[in-house]
Amino acid sequence: MFNFQFSYQNIINGQGFELAVAGMIIVFVILATISLFITLMPKILDRLNPYLPEQEHYNQETPTSEISSDDNAAIAAICYVFHQRSESKK
Repeated sequence: MFNFQFSYQNIINGQGFELAVAGMIIVFVILATISLFITLMPKILDRLNPYLPEQEHYNQETPTSEISSDDNAAIAAICYVFHQRSESKK
């Protein structure tokens, strides 16, 4: 059917090495650009922060930090039980 013959001469004749080097250069330049962009992103965002303030999310509830004395007693009891169990396993 098809008679494919692979050899380095076919690559040299078809300018395969030049194409491979050009591809490596393109990939290197793109990766260096992405790395530079990632490095400069905090500085860019610091400069844009005064113009783009954070928005408040009205659909989220704020957690309450009020803990009653009953809750403190329950937390202390749970911690004591965990401590006793860890000490008994040693």
